[in-house]
Amino acid sequence: MRDLNVLATFVAVVKANSFTLAADHCGISKALATRHIQDLELSLGVKLLNRSTRKIGLTQAGERFYDRCTRILADADQAVQDVAELSRGSHGLIRISTAITFGRMHLLPAVHDFLILNPSIQIEVTLSERFADLISGNADLVVRLAEEPRLSNLVARRLAPARWVLVSSPEYIGRHGVPTVPRDLLEYNCLVYDRPKGGDWRFKGKEGEQNIKVTGNLRSNVADGLLDATLSGLGIAALPSFAVAPYLASGQLVELLSDYALPESTLYAVFLPDRRLPERIRTFVQFLADRFADDAHGFVGKTSAPAHPGPHPAR
Repeated sequence: MRDLNVLATFVAVVKANSFTLAADHCGISKALATRHIQDLELSLGVKLLNRSTRKIGLTQAGERFYDRCTRILADADQAVQDVAELSRGSHGLIRISTAITFGRMHLLPAVHDFLILNPSIQIEVTLSERFADLISGNADLVVRLAEEPRLSNLVARRLAPARWVLVSSPEYIGRHGVPTVPRDLLEYNCLVYDRPKGGDWRFKGKEGEQNIKVTGNLRSNVADGLLDATLSGLGIAALPSFAVAPYLASGQLVELLSDYALPESTLYAVFLPDRRLPERIRTFVQFLADRFADDAHGFVGKTSAPAHPGPHPAR
């Protein structure tokens, strides 16, 4: 493969009709410019330039080669401009991976609003409980909840804090009573979000920290499944506040043990470290950060009164 710098030197010499001027244009020495042409002619096995003390002329082979070189360099410049334009965010594709419930409730509506403001950008959203492999190029951006992003080789931009909430339906509480302390949960059907330590619910209250190993007849790695089961009155679940906020506000769910805090998580936008990160991705991440800066989406705020104490749980 030919060095484009050598081809650029050749074209510059022809245009300037001078090795000195061509070297200045290319930012190299006259000696290096001369060496470029000599090496090029040697490798091609043909003379490209006729030289005299006052004039430089193209040979027949040089004319054909010059025409091709100018097109090659123009194509290379256009390729650079295309990539630069793409990175500036005027257009291009963003591939995003996120969790199913968060994606359905919050990311897809955010994408809709972003695309109205940026119609030349295309977005592909994949909803999955698996963390996408950014290294392989399957996604450009991952938006996820985590207590701490243990991702030493990635960049994690904090978007918003997120509270976990213990919830149940009024019907379930009406049948079984309201737990008043974390250890009461041992007597209830607890619906478990299947993630690391999903069945170990940690509470922090005035008595300190308590770890309760709960049990129940349903586990799921998708918050939607637990949310539907909780709404139907199957049991008690610990779910992200953004997932349950509208149902707490409507009274379809009630918050339990509100005096005890579950571990908080953070919503992150995760991407590969790259000083040349495309501007369209930077713009979208900032859009998400601005969108979730307040608590209008129920990430941390309490949106309903907790359930009133009732009978002790039925055994």
